[in-house]
Amino acid sequence: MSTARRLLAFTLAVALVLVATGCKKEPEEPALEPKLAPPVIITEGVLKVGVDLGYPPFAGTDDGENAGIDVDVAAAIAERLGLRVELVDIKPNEMAAALNEGTIDIMLGAVSITEAVTADVSTAGSYLIDGPGIFSVVATDSVPTTLTAADLPGKRIGAQQGSPAFWALESDFGEGFATAYPSLAEAFKALEAGELDIIVGDTAVCAYIARDYPSVAFVGQFGAAQPLGLAVKKDATELESAIRETVDALAADGTLDTIRTKWLGNIPQLEVPVEASTN
Repeated sequence: MSTARRLLAFTLAVALVLVATGCKKEPEEPALEPKLAPPVIITEGVLKVGVDLGYPPFAGTDDGENAGIDVDVAAAIAERLGLRVELVDIKPNEMAAALNEGTIDIMLGAVSITEAVTADVSTAGSYLIDGPGIFSVVATDSVPTTLTAADLPGKRIGAQQGSPAFWALESDFGEGFATAYPSLAEAFKALEAGELDIIVGDTAVCAYIARDYPSVAFVGQFGAAQPLGLAVKKDATELESAIRETVDALAADGTLDTIRTKWLGNIPQLEVPVEASTN
């Protein structure tokens, strides 16, 4: 075969490949089948979820993208309901107004289920248990691998200034019992430097920070933990029922545990007092 014919055959072969490739259709994503519609939700096909985007590991940004426990839970809920998720940055003290004025459909944002909260909004289940935890460098002579509040006296304790854990330590053991730090991140630096024996702070936040400190581990619970819930507009019974059912399903199939482990590691589940509600 002459050189000219070879070139012609090659050109035709390339053209056929390009045509075949161009005609190939990309697989289409299955269309969402919304299980909720207005007026139960605000916008057709969309679940508007309030989260506090300045509070990692619950919600923040990672490489310019929203990320965190609440972000993942919101996405999972929306997917199960056949809806697109739209995150709205809402601070906890703005929650009731945002729900009752129709800015958002539901609120996550590390909302503790308390009587004060349920007086203004309705709750639709719980997706995480959180509360003060005790963290320490493990395998040291001065600190055992399991601690309770009774083990804290005599240890060098650090906590975040003004946090619930800080005030609980002051209340239980007296003023000056714990060294105050402007943030838990600063307290962890002090712990790693050997300036502290123990940090007491929000378990979720501490567990998230501890991922960067391989020698630091959760060694005990400090006080009572609380269920963190999802809030909806007061008396929005149909939406409340749908969200509660969806969250229960996510708990039953292990989705919530997977999200928790992704962000907090394998820390044990905190114990909630019997009288505390998870509704």
